[in-house]
Amino acid sequence: MSDDPLEWAPISPSRIKRSELRELLSFWAAHCEGATLPSVSRIPPDELIPYLGHLIFAEIEEHTDRIRYRQVGEELVRIYGKNLDGVYIDDMPRLFRTYALPAYRAVLRRRQAVYGEIRFLRNLRFVTYERLMLPLRADEGDRVAEVIVGIYPRIGPRSAP
Repeated sequence: MSDDPLEWAPISPSRIKRSELRELLSFWAAHCEGATLPSVSRIPPDELIPYLGHLIFAEIEEHTDRIRYRQVGEELVRIYGKNLDGVYIDDMPRLFRTYALPAYRAVLRRRQAVYGEIRFLRNLRFVTYERLMLPLRADEGDRVAEVIVGIYPRIGPRSAP
């Protein structure tokens, strides 16, 4: 049994429903250096422009491993209802931390891309979102310094009981 509170299956691009997330996974994989994670400086920001509205750039503090949102895309700000730039995950509401923190910890521990679908009820509607988390290593050394997170939500009507 794994010590992970969440079970993650290996990512198969065919499992990913959103074409944008499949493209991001391919982009990230193309910048990997063999089995080594891509470094932060190897990711050309201009190639991410089509996805920016749905991306979070999360920095991992070197000595504490605290996770801080450096930049949150405009579409995600609209969905969350506020700008989360500069906010630490451990300062977020409990429900948010419940879904986000274990996923970030898994990415840091496994040092690989992580994909998942999360479903919850919000304002009488089921919200499902696809999330792809892509770790980047520090330019100096091998620690995970940043995670690029692509999030694409789907909102549907509440199901009848």
